[in-house]
Amino acid sequence: MAIAGSNMIQNNGSGQGAVSQTSRSRTYRTGNTTLSLREGQVLKGVVSDVHGSRITLDLGEGASFTGELEDASNYSIGQKAGFRVASLEDNRIVLKAYGDNYLLGMDDTVDQALEEAGLPKTDRNLDIVQSLLENGRSISKESIMNAIRLTSKFPTSGVDAIITMDRLGMSMTENSVRQFEQYKNGSHQLLYKMDSLTDSIAEMLTSVGEKVPRLSAQVGTELIRLALSSAPSLEEATLIHEKTLPGEAEIPTFFDAEGKPVPTETLLKLSGEDMMLTDAEGKQFSLQDALKALADASPEISERLSELDPDKNTELTDEEAALVTDTGEEAAQSSDPGALSRMKNLFNNITDSAAGAFRHAVAQSGMAEDFRTPFIHEQVGYSLSPEERDSFSNLLKDYSVSEELKKAVADGTATTRELLGELQKQLPKLSDEDAGKLISNKSFQSLIKSQFMTNWTLSPEEMKEDGAMRRIYDKMNQQFGSLEHFSETTLGKDLFTDLSGNAKDMNQNLDFMKALNETFQYMQLPIKLQNQNAHGDLYVMTRKENLRKNPNKLKAVLHLEMDHLGTLDIHITRENTAVTAAFYTDRADTEALFSKNMEMLKDAINEQGFAFQGTMNPKEKDVDIVKDFLASEAPVGDMKRYSFDLRA
Repeated sequence: MAIAGSNMIQNNGSGQGAVSQTSRSRTYRTGNTTLSLREGQVLKGVVSDVHGSRITLDLGEGASFTGELEDASNYSIGQKAGFRVASLEDNRIVLKAYGDNYLLGMDDTVDQALEEAGLPKTDRNLDIVQSLLENGRSISKESIMNAIRLTSKFPTSGVDAIITMDRLGMSMTENSVRQFEQYKNGSHQLLYKMDSLTDSIAEMLTSVGEKVPRLSAQVGTELIRLALSSAPSLEEATLIHEKTLPGEAEIPTFFDAEGKPVPTETLLKLSGEDMMLTDAEGKQFSLQDALKALADASPEISERLSELDPDKNTELTDEEAALVTDTGEEAAQSSDPGALSRMKNLFNNITDSAAGAFRHAVAQSGMAEDFRTPFIHEQVGYSLSPEERDSFSNLLKDYSVSEELKKAVADGTATTRELLGELQKQLPKLSDEDAGKLISNKSFQSLIKSQFMTNWTLSPEEMKEDGAMRRIYDKMNQQFGSLEHFSETTLGKDLFTDLSGNAKDMNQNLDFMKALNETFQYMQLPIKLQNQNAHGDLYVMTRKENLRKNPNKLKAVLHLEMDHLGTLDIHITRENTAVTAAFYTDRADTEALFSKNMEMLKDAINEQGFAFQGTMNPKEKDVDIVKDFLASEAPVGDMKRYSFDLRA
């Protein structure tokens, strides 16, 4: 068969492709045709397969051949390019790239693939072929037909999400595909979904308070109970401890793996068990150490503890038995921390010293005032303005609330937990009308929102605690589930579909994140900073098999979105004690702040025993969880949305 002139470049003359009179030539059988090649000949066609250093070129009309190309990995299936036959020795076809003059655009390749498959060029078919190309899949007729059948199962979803999930071997349901699309388009952030969820809580309270006030006390009381079902944060526990009067006996409270307080009676029953607990400050205690702390705080507990017979069997309730089992499973799971925990430990080691250097840098910058607030998130003063506090304090005058609490509300120093706990006691005593006014009050709703947001976010200090991320995800999962069925369980029917729908979406987001981590290692970080909440994404770029071979070599990307610093991507690489960090920002003032103080940051981290190098770079684009994270280990600033020509 003669090769069509459109696919072959003539080489007469002295140009780059000129053929020597002594060049070898070979004839090959390909399909139902024969193909004649000679050294120096230049051909162009569509790449139909790439495997190692071997590349297959489709010349059209059923003719194709496979040759060896040193940089074959630079090409992808569906790409059109020109090659020169460098050698035909020993029956091997050795190729050399022939410039970039014959690259076919994505649209041309997609059109050509559908034409050869005899399929209509509908918008969905065009998207399917383009997605197959971007995922490195074959664009043969069989492959396209399989993709069409697969995507038809999810007609309301985008084809790229479906084909990408299929490539990754992820299980697909309507919910999982929808969540994957949210992750792809950047609408997956838990922090922003939390705002929508708490807004729907406020709408529910307003609706009940204004339309069915007879249910206000019941709804308000139950919602406060749910909001207060989490243990105090580290910052709140510290504040409470500081407010304790000198000499006043303080019996410590210990919490189980889910953040629920464990009664002292239960701890005494479990005295012979091996389990871990946390105190109000997030510190971990063995059961024996917890009992010792209780004994030190209370002579009565000390006496009872001394009377316990360790050889005597104590009958445990089902709940107490489950507590022992769950804690044992938790200890087993934590024996291998995994890449995310290793990365967290690295962040903890370098950020302790860096934090002081950064605060000093901020204090010297023009942004200093933006970073100051007199209240922590858990205080009323953080949630309410001075005017709102005055108004709410006046509202409390009609309730049997202590003058001390009223004053603390007015000056903002009362904790939200303290105030909501008191209101929980007051609600059943109020008339239907007054209860309705209370739960419809915007300040009351702001306090409820603030308490839930505190439950679902972690400060940088809390993140350092072992198991902190697991505990907060468990807490979110539990409370999202309760909110999803809140009106149904409280009122007997699901009246508030927005609340249920938002809570359900949040839980599905958490479930999908667990599924994602079976394929790659990623975690959302809902961070509670000094005067704002910030969304973060932690991507561990190092593949799992590489981590097993070299656990001391890690690559990660930390993506942060903050009010005052803007969007910040930090690409961190660690190999033993050598740490490099590349910072990428889209704001000139943030870049100037970091650049000016990079040496200070370097010195602070080096003092911790690391050899640190840092660079500041302009940010080109957002992290793309599919195209960048799954397909590349390049720094964020260098990540590209791959066009069809990977070499361009």
